[in-house]
Amino acid sequence: MRRLIFSVSCALFSLNTLSAQELTPNNAPTQASVTHQTLRLSSAPSAPVIAATHPDVLSSNNKSGFETGQVVKIENTYHMFVNEMFDRPHRDLRISYWTSDDALNWKRQNTVINSVPGRTFSNPRAEVWVTGVVFNEDENAWNIFYVAYRAGDADKGEIAGNDYAGRIWRAKSTVPGTNGIAGPYADMGIVLEPDANSQSWEGQQAVACFNPYKVGNTWYSPYDGHNHLPKGTWPTGLAFAPKLSGPWTRMPEGFNPIPLADVFTENEIVTRLKDGRYLMIYDSMGDQEIGYSLSLDGLHWTRETRVKVQEKNHLWALAGDHATRTPLCAIEENDGSFTVLYTAMTGVKGKNFYALGKCSLRWERN
Repeated sequence: MRRLIFSVSCALFSLNTLSAQELTPNNAPTQASVTHQTLRLSSAPSAPVIAATHPDVLSSNNKSGFETGQVVKIENTYHMFVNEMFDRPHRDLRISYWTSDDALNWKRQNTVINSVPGRTFSNPRAEVWVTGVVFNEDENAWNIFYVAYRAGDADKGEIAGNDYAGRIWRAKSTVPGTNGIAGPYADMGIVLEPDANSQSWEGQQAVACFNPYKVGNTWYSPYDGHNHLPKGTWPTGLAFAPKLSGPWTRMPEGFNPIPLADVFTENEIVTRLKDGRYLMIYDSMGDQEIGYSLSLDGLHWTRETRVKVQEKNHLWALAGDHATRTPLCAIEENDGSFTVLYTAMTGVKGKNFYALGKCSLRWERN
């Protein structure tokens, strides 16, 4: 089998033994080839687990709620890194850290990273969005990956209220070991950003989202793009690296973007399942729905399947595409269920508040 070699910062390494034919979207597995089961809602509380009335929401003066992040489980404790939209939704951001023993009752611990005040085209850290939380064995430390945007420059024909030129930052816990997950975290630098290697589908917002996972000895991460003018879709590609710290390289255009959905996928999180498959969950379309895809090899993914995350008699999120928004995890529990935390829009005193919801999913035979 012919090996396909990519150049990475003047060094060469092999992507396992993938042939050029295998590195094409047309070889994505079908749903039937990956599983004869579908994830279905098993149980869900009748209300958000973190709403606008939560004591820690009130004490931290969080006015608009939550959007995007990741939850990981260490032994019996759930650790959540999530973006708080403390003032204007999707404009004024900080990254916070919460913990829970049951994924239902949450305690805010601290603020991890703040944005730089003053959302302008000249401020490259006007927004910070955590999208990945990974333990790096090479460093014996937790890493978080977050996106920093600038605003648009109206004088150059950009949309002032939109996000431009996303850059993916890596930060590392200064406390070694798995117990150092609470941080504090120190910035290690930018791992992916708009540059000469940017691809045509990425658009003006990219790079957006970053959530690394490991396949063999190689790290991969989905990353998102979007073009504001003219308005485009929200496609997803893959990047790879020999180490979590990088250097990171985009998969070749033609493989990218990966064919998950026709219009919208965003903020993907990849989990290696106990049976060896890979599960990717993400923000999708639909009322009270999220999307997911499956992979046998971590590279080729099925077309999206949507799953309801609220019961018919327990609906609390507003209806409409993107009212139920971003899943923060799909944690495979010992009983075979998946714990999912997600953000969803609620109406509070005439304003939108993006609350945190929880549900349990299980496999059901088709």
